Amino acid sequence: MNNKDNKGSVAAVGNFDGFHLGHRKLVETLKQIALEKNLASLIITFMPNPKVYFNKELTLINSDEQKKKILESLGVDNVVFLDFSRVLDMPGEAFVKDILIDRCNVKYIVMGENFKFGKNRQCDSESLKKMAEKFGFEFIVVTPVILDGTPISSSLIRKKLGSAEIEDSNRMLGRLYYIDGTVVEGDKIGRELGFPTINIKTDNEILPEGVFKTRTEIEGRPPVYDSISYIGTSPTFPGKEKKVETHILDFNENIYHQKVRVYFEKKIREDMRFDSRTTLIDQIKKDIQHLKVDKPLFF
Repeated sequence: MNNKDNKGSVAAVGNFDGFHLGHRKLVETLKQIALEKNLASLIITFMPNPKVYFNKELTLINSDEQKKKILESLGVDNVVFLDFSRVLDMPGEAFVKDILIDRCNVKYIVMGENFKFGKNRQCDSESLKKMAEKFGFEFIVVTPVILDGTPISSSLIRKKLGSAEIEDSNRMLGRLYYIDGTVVEGDKIGRELGFPTINIKTDNEILPEGVFKTRTEIEGRPPVYDSISYIGTSPTFPGKEKKVETHILDFNENIYHQKVRVYFEKKIREDMRFDSRTTLIDQIKKDIQHLKVDKPLFF
């Protein structure tokens, strides 16, 4: 671990699901202190997410792989992923001494306002204040980022994404929500209708239903393509399995088994059942007009 010749580190501790604007503020604070104090910058997080460990039904904004890549791309000196099952029974003071002080040589701790740690989440900022005096470190509590009068949080973004409020979610994330996946073979109905789609198998857990204006990135290719994406159970055709399908504008190549990333800009409409293929085709043509009228976001 790089710790600036053992001078110590500044650590930000959190779950970081989704990495939204509040998390960005936390990391910017971390990096600023590290620069001013000539210390190593360090992010400490947990896998699996503690909330998922205790609530198996909780869906996360990012997959573990996405979270790993996001945190490692932030330009900090070190990122530590702790196995939560190994620390869940560790008292808060033991966590601070054994992990933060002895293992990571932490001189400053940066944490969110509502972050709690230790067995049964028994420790908070007040507990940390006492430990700081005992072990000789300093800590900074970063206040939430407020948007439209409401603190940004991962739980709020999960709720917004679950109800397909894409534009609100993107504002809180400070970027476009995206899913990663692999192109698999589908039923080719889109091709029969004149609008070929790629079918995507993804590990992302939050899949808002409807038709969306999207941008699609194919691994190994520099362009990001205009696209329209559908998530749902295709009520017009037989089958109940939720599908993720994307029609890439002016694109008709075979990219089976390739990895793709789909960025969600806005919701166009709800999922619908159509009485005929003709009415479905007419609606798809209307949907595609959104790609030609709206300017892309965040690109």
